[in-house]
Amino acid sequence: METTDASQQQQQPAATTSLDSLPPSAKLALLHAQQANNNALDANEPAVPSAEDPVVVNNAAFAEPIIAGDVPMPIGHHPQQQKKKEVSTKRNNEKLDLASESAFPSLSSSGTNNRPPALSAWSSSGASRVKASQPMARAASSPRATSRANSSSSTATPITDMLELPANQQIANMPSKPLGFKSSADVIQQVMNKTGTNIIASTNRSGTTTFLIQGSPVDVAKAKRELVAGLVVKRTVEIAVPAITRRFIIGTKGKNLQQIESKSGVRINFPPRSKEEDDVELGEDEKVNVTLVGDATGIAIAKAEIDKIVGEKTAKQTIKIDNIDSKYYLHLAGPHNQAIKGLEQEFNVKIQMPPLVGEEESAPIIVSGDKEKVQTVKQALEERYAQLQNKCRTAAIGIPKRQHKYLAGKDGVTLVEILEESGCTIELPPLEDPSEDITIRGPDERLIEGLSLVMAKARAVHVNVLDLADMHKNASNPLEHGKTMLKYLRSRGKFTKIEAEHNVQVGVPTNFATLSKSVPVEFVSKEQNDAMEGYKAGYEACRALTPELFSTVDIEPHLHRHIAVRHARQLQRIKSRHAVEIFIPDEKEEGGEIATISIVYEGKEPETAKEALEAAINDIKKIAADSSDFVSKTLTIPAEYHSTISGPNGTTLNAIIGGSDSAVAVRFGSADNANAVNVRGPADEVNKAISEINKVYDAAKHKEFVSSYSTNFTIPAAYSAHVIGKAGGNINKLKEELGVKIDISDVAANGDGDFKTSSSKKNKHLQQKVNVVIQGIQTNVEAAKNRILVLVEELADQITLNLNVPREFHRHLIGPNGRYVRKLEDKYNVYVKFPKTANGTASPSDENTITIRGRKKDASSAKEELQELYEYENDEQKKRKEREAAHEQRKKQQQEKQQAAQSS
Repeated sequence: METTDASQQQQQPAATTSLDSLPPSAKLALLHAQQANNNALDANEPAVPSAEDPVVVNNAAFAEPIIAGDVPMPIGHHPQQQKKKEVSTKRNNEKLDLASESAFPSLSSSGTNNRPPALSAWSSSGASRVKASQPMARAASSPRATSRANSSSSTATPITDMLELPANQQIANMPSKPLGFKSSADVIQQVMNKTGTNIIASTNRSGTTTFLIQGSPVDVAKAKRELVAGLVVKRTVEIAVPAITRRFIIGTKGKNLQQIESKSGVRINFPPRSKEEDDVELGEDEKVNVTLVGDATGIAIAKAEIDKIVGEKTAKQTIKIDNIDSKYYLHLAGPHNQAIKGLEQEFNVKIQMPPLVGEEESAPIIVSGDKEKVQTVKQALEERYAQLQNKCRTAAIGIPKRQHKYLAGKDGVTLVEILEESGCTIELPPLEDPSEDITIRGPDERLIEGLSLVMAKARAVHVNVLDLADMHKNASNPLEHGKTMLKYLRSRGKFTKIEAEHNVQVGVPTNFATLSKSVPVEFVSKEQNDAMEGYKAGYEACRALTPELFSTVDIEPHLHRHIAVRHARQLQRIKSRHAVEIFIPDEKEEGGEIATISIVYEGKEPETAKEALEAAINDIKKIAADSSDFVSKTLTIPAEYHSTISGPNGTTLNAIIGGSDSAVAVRFGSADNANAVNVRGPADEVNKAISEINKVYDAAKHKEFVSSYSTNFTIPAAYSAHVIGKAGGNINKLKEELGVKIDISDVAANGDGDFKTSSSKKNKHLQQKVNVVIQGIQTNVEAAKNRILVLVEELADQITLNLNVPREFHRHLIGPNGRYVRKLEDKYNVYVKFPKTANGTASPSDENTITIRGRKKDASSAKEELQELYEYENDEQKKRKEREAAHEQRKKQQQEKQQAAQSS
């Protein structure tokens, strides 16, 4: 019989069941090899897929072949040791039947019962290509394989083993191939290169393919696993897991999921999590379906790993205790959380207490651990809470409002000190509450001690308040002038410097919408002298910022984002040209749309401030006037499609408008029309966005808006690291913003890709390409592809320039806290690197070299500006030395005159 029963085939040894179906040449090679290496085979191999196994591929987009580089897949049980001798004897005594039609088939197929040869993408020509390439593959792969192999595998006796794959289990025989699969011959070649083995493949008339693999035992076993992973048809299996275990299976940044996929060679897909799910606490009985795509053995491995995690996490529980008043949290925790730590150690649980200060201070207590122990801890906390309610009393004392937040201390450190010393806690009224009363809570016998300690702490905190609105009464609007001074000083890090120099804590307002009468800045310290010195430093800094150095210009609020984003470089040029700083209102900080843009002159010549401010205002107005193409258009699209246009977490909308840095704003719905979609921005970009929105809408209407779209293109290998970014930062941002899946393969064959370099000269390393595969919603996928290609085009235009400047001038070019160099980098969009200075790490030849990297034009401009600044500082230094020398000369002359006068 030419075929065997599937169940018997799985139970019997792979080598025995396939012997009769082998071509004579393969049979002879196998018999000789196994007779010579009868005792060298691995006895721990799992089963090869059966010919009767169903072929199920529900989603071909996830059925990529797993080739070189992944953890190999186990494949097939080897015969037991006691049966090897019988099988070997049987083969030795067996003679070839020259009349056998199955062993030596006739050239014609006239018989009616003859089965047509299976259509295989590599049964003849593919196999011949693999064989023909073996000498070259061996020569190319041997050094690499030798360097990777350990000493035991390199000295092991070579063996020959066999692998058999039924026709209906081979990816090559599928009507439609999965994404990324080229041919079986390519997979075999990659396996040979990876493992350093020799592989001969042949296919019989039923389509079953037999592989003879020669190499060390370790490499042969690895090659067999790699072949199964790369050639066997992937099936899709769906399992349900508790929804609360999703984050544990995925792990931090997907670490656990990646390990499971690497170990099993299976693609694991979780359904996207909606925003509504994030806001709702999941129950233990809620399930989520997980899709596993791979071969049967790999799926079993992945399922076992997932079940292991689920078993561990479902044995534990996380609960929220929200029936305890937050006023008692500190009493429950004890000084330095001693009581909580005791419970954690006793019951081996994790207790998360809310922060002592801040918006989350009233959040519930979270307890995680074994189910029974968690409930025990909850009961213990509730009993302790009941005892505290009966035991504690309260008292109130009035303390100036401005001192309240300093009584709490940074991260509540003062609250802990008060509890530790007096056994009492204090409760501060909310900032918006005008009340100055502080509540002390504790045991009745210790309340007086708590009151005394709070009063002492209050007296120990010295607060000096500087009202910026009162600094310059001659300003046209002292309150707005004070706000602008606050923005400027904060942006320049002035308050941070005062804190460091005078050992004070500076408190500044964060919500400008609440500043209706004053702009208070508080200088706080336990030492009265330090608080006063900090106050003086702040006063001097503000006194120098006279109204003559400030100006404003009113621009329509809807143009602010457009100017800040689309004309960012023009703004930088205005700042640099006129020595000014520009503050565009922040809607969140200001509490709404504000038309006024503030401008501050920071040049060294105050007499030219008025002229510089007027010039800056005119330039800003010109930008606004040039923005006459800014338009606002409204579409009417049924509200049910708005979420589709926006996409999961706004990813599709990001793809349409170009991301969060786009000058286009899209708003869905309005008070009087739920179907309205308003698009605002530059006319050309608005029209483009509207066109893309309509495309998505039309696709959604016709049921074509699916997430299975994919595209495949290549980029130069030299740029792949930049596309991926440090620790995957760039590619992860792209995935998160656009909601797509991106795979970047190893170096691909040379050839023309979608990327064209701007230069006609191409270096050899740019000839190597890597393959990029993007999957997801079509709009998002095309946007991701376009962004990658644009980035690669920018990288192709990158150059590195060097500028030699004596080291003593570097600090002048860097500026205070790196201010000058950051401004230069922002202005020209370049990266400027100064040589290292710590511990003399820079070599003498490099200690004066400044490196500028960016686009050719931008880098050249930045270099010129740095050169000009160096020449200016060099001239100034020479003048300064001349003045100092002249001063010393005059001083010397005066001393000589005095001496002459005294002697006379």
